[in-house]
Amino acid sequence: MRSATEPIDTSTPSGRLIFQMLASFAEYERGTIRERTQAGLHRAFRDGKHTGCIPYGYDIDEGGAFVVVEEEARVVREIIANVAAGATLYSEAKRLNDEDEKAPGQKYRGRPRKNGAVWHHTSAEGIVRQRAYSGRHIVKTQNGPVERAVPAIVEPALQDKALSQLQENKRYAGGRPSRKYLLSGLIRCERCGATYVGDPSTSGSGGRNYYYGCRKRRKTVYDKRIKDYSCPRIGAEWVEDLVWQDVKGFLENPGEVLERVRKQLAPARESDDLLDRHRSLTKRLAAKQEEKSRYVKLYAQGHMDEEELEVYLSDLKNQVENLKLLIASVEADLAKNHERKMVAENTEAWLVALRENLSEVEQDTEETFANRRSLVKLLVEQIIVSRDETEGRARVDITYRFGPPALPEAESADGVQNFQELWRALGRL
Repeated sequence: MRSATEPIDTSTPSGRLIFQMLASFAEYERGTIRERTQAGLHRAFRDGKHTGCIPYGYDIDEGGAFVVVEEEARVVREIIANVAAGATLYSEAKRLNDEDEKAPGQKYRGRPRKNGAVWHHTSAEGIVRQRAYSGRHIVKTQNGPVERAVPAIVEPALQDKALSQLQENKRYAGGRPSRKYLLSGLIRCERCGATYVGDPSTSGSGGRNYYYGCRKRRKTVYDKRIKDYSCPRIGAEWVEDLVWQDVKGFLENPGEVLERVRKQLAPARESDDLLDRHRSLTKRLAAKQEEKSRYVKLYAQGHMDEEELEVYLSDLKNQVENLKLLIASVEADLAKNHERKMVAENTEAWLVALRENLSEVEQDTEETFANRRSLVKLLVEQIIVSRDETEGRARVDITYRFGPPALPEAESADGVQNFQELWRALGRL
């Protein structure tokens, strides 16, 4: 390459050197401009500025900040609240289309929103997953996400609950079944780890037989070469009756669990010891405060110089901080004891209420089936299906939570109707 206006001639060593130096400077300049541009964009994002498509429910004011569009925010609140209460994305999309609500579409700053034709389940999912609605908008950049505060439309706890429900809905997805399956989503295959789903089949006489089958392998074929079966099917009515009879027996006679609850309700010597320790530490802290006043008084009267006062006050400050830490620890233990007692009272009331209303739960109606399913999901930890190595038959291993439950601690136990939180709280007993 030769240049008519510059001393570049790549056929000579000096020309190639100049060409490569110019290319390096150009690459450096391009990288510097790109770095400064990205830094400016990130700074603008952190300051609340927004570029690109504006999330549904918001608009951008003259200062570049997010403002809530109340008409759209109402739809956002309905979707998130309904999903948190158990609705599916498809049902929400259908509801919004039936109510002739305008689909989100796209909106850019200074322009009206171009609404979409119809609501899809993906549109509803995008709204549930958009973190801006709970007050924290996340912008994805090449150097990582940038998070900034925006006006909240829903409470963070409600959105977290809706996101958890999405995971739960995904776990129990599988189309519209011809029969309601009590244990759907609770059965897993030992061989491949997949979830079992309803797997009906037609008998020779034209009737219907209902099974649970592995989602990955529906056929039960025996391979003679490796002497192994594929994932087995199990009879739906048989395994559901087996599990429900166990659950029913536990609810009729909770036994060990109620005994643990009653022990928690009994006066605890530990709480009395904590109260005595709290009173002792509080008294010692008050004494240290008085001691500080005496040191200051001695210094004012000339019985102590400034250097001695500084040493005494420094040591006294450390003692006071240690006492405050000990008091805070004791208060935390007292709060935990009080919470355990409240949980125990609510848990016993819950178990008693379930036992008294067990006959109503067994009735064959839409509502009672949902209640039975809720109970089973709470009391059954997992069901594993495998093959017996000697006979080749299906084997079912059921793990219940009738013993000491190994569940996360609940934040609260507000009433006997909240089965999920109460049972998780019971895990603390």
